[in-house]
Amino acid sequence: MAETTKREVVTGNVIAISSLIFFILLIIHNFIVLDATTVKTLLSLAGQKTTTNSVNQVLNSFRFDGVMYLLAYLSGVIAYWNRHPYLWWFMFAVYISNAFFTLVNLYMVVQAILDVKSVIAILPILIVVIGSLILAAYMLVVSIKRKSTFNR
Repeated sequence: MAETTKREVVTGNVIAISSLIFFILLIIHNFIVLDATTVKTLLSLAGQKTTTNSVNQVLNSFRFDGVMYLLAYLSGVIAYWNRHPYLWWFMFAVYISNAFFTLVNLYMVVQAILDVKSVIAILPILIVVIGSLILAAYMLVVSIKRKSTFNR
């Protein structure tokens, strides 16, 4: 078994800590910031009817997707103990897909949050999206430069 280097351990810890932070921020965004009033404002900004049923449908959709990404980000904590190449590429896919998925309607969601809440309420999702893009870029550079995963 190959000896782990300090560089490999540090890279695994960065992924694990970042994933845990993103996990906590996504909980705040999905279950505190996104509520019925925010979704109602989002629907009205989009020119849609704001019935109770439509608000609940959109809120459930956001939360269902959010829970899937919460579990995916939480799996990044495994990088503390196990730095398998499959975990590396799975987390890369999670970071990229969540960032791009969120960027699709980020402007409208941010506008709705700003209309109902304060500027502080948009910070969790912005930190997650920007952090995910930065971490994915770092992971891609490491993979190309080292021709391996976890900075080996």
